Amino acid sequence: MIKKMLIPAFSLILLSATNSSSISEDTVIQGNTKFAFDIFNQISSKSNDNIFLSPFSISTALAMTYVGAAEQTAEEMKNTLHFGENNLDFHNAYSTYVQQLENNALGNIQLSIANKIWAQKKYELKPQFININREAYLSDIALMNFAEKPEESRLEINQWVENKTQQKIKDLIPSGMITTDTRLVLTNAIYFKGDWANQFEKENTKDKPFYKLDKSELTTPFMHQRLHIRYFEQNEYQMVMLPYQGYKHSMIVVLPNKKTSIENVATMMSTNLFSDLAKSRERDVMLELPKFKILQSVNLNDPLKELGMNQAFASEANFSNMTKVDDDLHISAILHKAFIEVDEKGTEAAAATAVVMTVECISVSNPELPVSFIANRPFLFYIIDNQTNGILFMGRMMNPKK
Repeated sequence: MIKKMLIPAFSLILLSATNSSSISEDTVIQGNTKFAFDIFNQISSKSNDNIFLSPFSISTALAMTYVGAAEQTAEEMKNTLHFGENNLDFHNAYSTYVQQLENNALGNIQLSIANKIWAQKKYELKPQFININREAYLSDIALMNFAEKPEESRLEINQWVENKTQQKIKDLIPSGMITTDTRLVLTNAIYFKGDWANQFEKENTKDKPFYKLDKSELTTPFMHQRLHIRYFEQNEYQMVMLPYQGYKHSMIVVLPNKKTSIENVATMMSTNLFSDLAKSRERDVMLELPKFKILQSVNLNDPLKELGMNQAFASEANFSNMTKVDDDLHISAILHKAFIEVDEKGTEAAAATAVVMTVECISVSNPELPVSFIANRPFLFYIIDNQTNGILFMGRMMNPKK
């Protein structure tokens, strides 16, 4: 049964001594959107399986980390993540974006966003780093004993993530990832619960075939209803927007035609950013959508390195805006775990991102008739905030039974 959407993320932010320049909330959103498609396409290029992640969670975690970066480390993060200059204007604009997301959810869906920094006790953090995290990201700081109790610390952080994600994300940080050299872990949790504006009738759900890329088929429950919703089509794909209650959040479903690869359509989405759908009118649509569930874990180290963020993971990383200690502080792991379930009532999703920092390296149709949208083959989907066009979650459904 679909109930909620949840997103947790690990985050660290440091401010460099850069001159302030004006940056708007829209600039933050545009940058986050570019990064969302970059990281999704990077991960999907290495897999033929289902994919689900929260680019918002990842960006937020890394925005918090960015506060502490300097020189080449900061420049690589800025370019890879499509951030603005590492100054107060950027972090305040990011904070405004998060506040707007929370405001848009009021009275419509359940949405809560929480950040927390876990720091080795007596490890000297710079006041600016602490203040920015408290003021822009509303992040508390917990003092930990990584040096003597790494496993107990790992369990405590995982329990916090589990609590903030309504028990959907468990064991975010695997055993052995927190060591005696760990100095900081930054976490962000986001929880979303959204019911469809037009819920599906359970009695209309029927088993039907879903056709995989290899032409094999499987039988899975399909939801069905006739809706008056935004619809767009062209030669390569069809696209619909399914609103959640309150009409301020939606799931966009993109269905490639039978002769177009899902990879090509994903690239098209990163170029037009749903602009065609935004300009389209509402149509009567006969919709068939499979129920599905995805739980996925991914280590983001390699995908981020391949996108150009290298030095942050190396011993020469410069996080001098984070700490006064000269001890080769660097990112040892960026961990992401996400969950989604879609059914007749709505959507429940959760995601968590953890940034672990150590001082030693670890390895168009007839308008008079309804159009058909039958998602019985691999498709893409995005959960967005309609007011900002910010992407909260995105995924690729290849096998609804997996």
